[in-house]
Amino acid sequence: MHFHLPKPLHGWREFAGEVGIIVIGVLIALAAEQVVEDWQWHRKVEVVRKSLMGELANDRGRWEVNMAEAKCAVTYLDRLDRWAQGSAPAPPVQYGDEPAGSFFWMHWANWNLATGSQTLDHFPIDEQIALAALYDGVAHRQVDIETGSTLAYRVHALIPLATDAQGRRALREAVGELKMRIASLTGNDGYMTRHFDALKVRADRRDFAADIGAGRCGA
Repeated sequence: MHFHLPKPLHGWREFAGEVGIIVIGVLIALAAEQVVEDWQWHRKVEVVRKSLMGELANDRGRWEVNMAEAKCAVTYLDRLDRWAQGSAPAPPVQYGDEPAGSFFWMHWANWNLATGSQTLDHFPIDEQIALAALYDGVAHRQVDIETGSTLAYRVHALIPLATDAQGRRALREAVGELKMRIASLTGNDGYMTRHFDALKVRADRRDFAADIGAGRCGA
């Protein structure tokens, strides 16, 4: 028994040409789809990168003000400690409107949004690593900032209560804890500066400039 393959209407050569045209068309369509997808990801990456750089610029502005404030805070706390020891007739005058040692908080909301999407996968790997290292530093510094701010308000509240030996001892303990927390913050200034510089992040104070009073250290 013999089997006969059906012959194309216009011959095998014409049939192969038609198949080739179809294959080429499919490949062109796939390539065009890939180009469109790449362009869409490129746009998403640029939007996310801009949002992250803006957030980090704000954080650097806050960090630099905090570092300037830390120096003033330590000077004030040293004077306050001397008063609590009985070495001065009156407590030192508080500078600014906020208790010494209360700092501007930092932010990473845009980073959280970015890590919850697939956009970061399309960043260069070295940029991903640099961003992760800096945001990790921001998150860890925030712990010290929050603790320091809480202690600052505690010190502020203890000053009028330091009317006897027990009250002054409590004040000195709180002052010591706050100074240790400030030392932890300032000790990490080099780390933060290097990582901000690595991503070419410049400080931007615009969104909190109004909160920096004329009498506030770091203004």
